[in-house]
Amino acid sequence: MTPDEALALACAAFDVHPGGAHVLRAADAITIALDEDHVARVIPAPDGDTSRVLAAALLLPRLLQRLDDPVERGGALIVAYPRVTPGLDGVADLAPAGASLAAHHAHGRTLLHRDAVDLPAFDPLRLAKRWLAQAPAVLGAEGGSDLLRAVEARWPLVTGAAAVLHADAHPANWFADDAGPWLMLDPEYLSIGPAVYDLAPLEVVERRLGAGPSRFASARGGYEDLEGPVDEAALDAAIGVRELLAVAWLAARAADDATAERARARLGDVLAGRPGSWRA
Repeated sequence: MTPDEALALACAAFDVHPGGAHVLRAADAITIALDEDHVARVIPAPDGDTSRVLAAALLLPRLLQRLDDPVERGGALIVAYPRVTPGLDGVADLAPAGASLAAHHAHGRTLLHRDAVDLPAFDPLRLAKRWLAQAPAVLGAEGGSDLLRAVEARWPLVTGAAAVLHADAHPANWFADDAGPWLMLDPEYLSIGPAVYDLAPLEVVERRLGAGPSRFASARGGYEDLEGPVDEAALDAAIGVRELLAVAWLAARAADDATAERARARLGDVLAGRPGSWRA
C-alpha cells in the first residue's frame, strides 16, 4: 500500500476531506495526520496477531491510547489516536523515558502473572525475513543469509525475565509529556520477550544515528533506578539484534542505490562489530 492510498483510506474511514490531511510517517504502518488533533494509523495487512496487540495495548497506560475501535476498510485496519508531537529532540536527560519504560514493564508483569494479556512472542528472525523478502536484491542472497544467521545466533543470548515489550521504543516513538508519564507510540510490535530488549532500540538510534553524544546512559539510569541492574551480556546481545533488524528494515525501504549501499555498509559494521556512527 502506498502512503497516498493509506491517506485516502483513512480520510474515507473518518469522513475527513483529504485536502486537509497529510502523511506523517510511512513504515510497516502509515501514520496520517487527519487534522490538528487526530491521527490515524493505517495497518495495511493486519494478521492474526493485530487484534491481540490492539486489545493488549488498552491495558497498558504507558502507551498512547487509541480513541475508538479500529475501522476495517480496503483490507487495512485503521486506528485513530490523539495527535501528539513525538520525539526526543532537544531533551538532554532521558531518565524519565527509562523510568516510564520500567513502569511499563512492571505493569506488564502484573498482567502476565494474571494471564490477562494474549500476545505473541517477539520473533526478530520472522521480522528480519519479512523485511528482507521485500527487497532481496539489496543485500543479496549471501548478505541476507549472513544477517539471518547473525540474528539466530544472537537472539538466544538476550536472556532475562519476560516482559510485555513495546519492542520499538526508539526516540521517535516517545512522547515526552511534561504533564505526566512519558508515553510510547506505535504499539504494533507489542509482544512478549526479555525485558532487556526494550532498551536496545533507543541505544542503537542514539549511538548510530544521534546528532550528539549518546543520551542512552541517562535512559538506562532511569530504568535501573526502578528495575535494578541490567545484565551487560544480555543487553549487548539485544543491541546486536536491534542493529541487524535496523539493517533489514532499511534494506526493505531502499528505493535508490545510495540507500541500498548504506544498508550493505551497515550490515558490514554490525557483523564486524564496528561501533561507528551511521548518521552520514
